[in-house]
Amino acid sequence: MQPTPRFELENRVNRFQERLQQEDLEGALLRERIDLFYFAGSMQQGYLFIPAEGDPLYMVKRNFSRACEESQWDQILRLKTVKQLPSYLAETGFKEVHKIGLELDVLPVNEYQNLQAVMPGVEFKDVSPAIKEIRMLKSSYEVDCFREAGRIAAEIMEKVPDLLRVGKTELMLAAEIENLYRRAGHQGLLRMRSFNTEMAFGHVYSGITGMKSTFLDSCTGGEGLTTASPQGAGWKKLAPHEPIGLDYASIYEGYTLDHTRVFSIGKLSSELLKAYGLARKIQDEIISRCQPGVAVEDLYALSLELARSEGLEEYFMGYGDGKVKFIGHGLGLDIDEFPILAAGSHLLQPGMVFALEPKFVFPDKGVVGLENVWVITETGAEKLSPIADDLVTVPVK
Repeated sequence: MQPTPRFELENRVNRFQERLQQEDLEGALLRERIDLFYFAGSMQQGYLFIPAEGDPLYMVKRNFSRACEESQWDQILRLKTVKQLPSYLAETGFKEVHKIGLELDVLPVNEYQNLQAVMPGVEFKDVSPAIKEIRMLKSSYEVDCFREAGRIAAEIMEKVPDLLRVGKTELMLAAEIENLYRRAGHQGLLRMRSFNTEMAFGHVYSGITGMKSTFLDSCTGGEGLTTASPQGAGWKKLAPHEPIGLDYASIYEGYTLDHTRVFSIGKLSSELLKAYGLARKIQDEIISRCQPGVAVEDLYALSLELARSEGLEEYFMGYGDGKVKFIGHGLGLDIDEFPILAAGSHLLQPGMVFALEPKFVFPDKGVVGLENVWVITETGAEKLSPIADDLVTVPVK
């Protein structure tokens, strides 16, 4: 395992400290595990105090020895109880703190109340918007992680055609693909900041199961195996002349590259092929307009207009109550980061990494579309998922 470099952690903390100073906060006390990893280089259980100036203090409940191995920061203390927090802060130069930031979008109410009890008189403010915006802009180190995840994804997608057989269950296909990912170093789970959401490797769906959305904020989901796991691959068998969707996430050093490709055993109908061609056109038109300063909501509006111009708006980004109101989302250590390619979102900035996923969902027929990952540069958008955009058709076997 390679630790996050010290210079990378310093850059992240420095950017966060600028925000703390702008918001007149003396520091922030972070608890959420991915924020811990992002700023400390370790997600061992505990609290990371980032002062408005100076080095962070990592106070670890479990596992202290691993935290010392993983984090590049010098100040790492063993924390037995939350009651030690005030004394630890005092010992490191913060005898009196009045305003501290917390991740109020994810912090459990019980923990918030515990902090209020042990730090009476301290005013707490939500710093989750600042954290999300800082994490939204990726460094060259992070982009390189995406590149490696893209390389892995491309190698695995090339092997998929040989796995397609009429009569094979979605579950068996998923198991074969996920075996390839695990052998390539996939961590085995995807991380999401949103409350009450979960996913493992991704989704396999074929034909009519593609139109089954689920509790995730996604236009696809798959049927799943049981009502206790209502997403992803199910027991349905692959059939000829239907779209087979693979919506997976390749991961390297925690960085998630979300990608979708469509395959078929035997040729698809002209209706589905037309929609797939439109999905590619929407992608290409949007990417051609991606420049720093462009409003994301304008790109979203463009996608809706293109779908409408071909009479396919009813099926675009979902069907019926499965529709979603975005065409892409940010990526990083979580799969649901900023920016969201939707109405009222951000202006494009260099360093933004996002998945663009124009898809069409047809009742009783399935899903066609694609998903690629892009990074905004000073001059435009660069593709980070080096997978051919073609819909791949294999002979009926």
